Amino acid sequence: MSITSTIKPGLNVNIIFTQDLDKEIVDVRASVIYDVTGKDIILSQTSPPCMQRHIGKYISVTYLIREKEKTVRHGFEGKVVNVIKEYNLSSSNVVSAIQVKRYSGINVFDLRMFFRVRPKSDDTSLSLDVATQKVNILDISMGGVMFCRKSDHLTEAGKIQKVSLFVGGQSFEMDGKTIRAWFPSNAGMQSDLEYVRLQFLDMDKQCGRLLSEKIFAIQREILSADR
Repeated sequence: MSITSTIKPGLNVNIIFTQDLDKEIVDVRASVIYDVTGKDIILSQTSPPCMQRHIGKYISVTYLIREKEKTVRHGFEGKVVNVIKEYNLSSSNVVSAIQVKRYSGINVFDLRMFFRVRPKSDDTSLSLDVATQKVNILDISMGGVMFCRKSDHLTEAGKIQKVSLFVGGQSFEMDGKTIRAWFPSNAGMQSDLEYVRLQFLDMDKQCGRLLSEKIFAIQREILSADR
């Protein structure tokens, strides 16, 4: 059975709206899959409800499946493309619904993916290029990264940029969405040093596995140093 075949009508899921990536606050809402047509998925309306203002927002959809004597949470990334006021669930049942476009594969999912760590400045096993420019990683999580770089202008919030992440001896290409960018206000700091919070949009399974291992390795080092 293909793992994508687990995404089917009647499946109970959790929709994760990332409200504030800078503070890494997440909002998890229960839902049910009504229909699946290719990468278009119709979901039941949530409580509190998904609104028109959420259209175009990126979300995660996660669910539990049984694997080798244990329950594992899987998930995929998607985008809200429509909020349907009247969806014909059946000839006699009209309900509210959410239309989502899936744009990633299925990966093992954990809310700990939003846990941020600060890698050492001399750690050569983890590096990042954004729009072909090498940047300095300030902190990183499975959900995204904060970095700084020299720039003469601020990156526009919402801008999608090409990202190359080097981790575990391998390089991975993906898109990244700029959540926030700013110049430090401290007079003593470089005026051309831009700070950026960026969200990873389409990380593949292999990259996710290696980055997860790296994040937990950094976390272990931090905890060991504190003892």
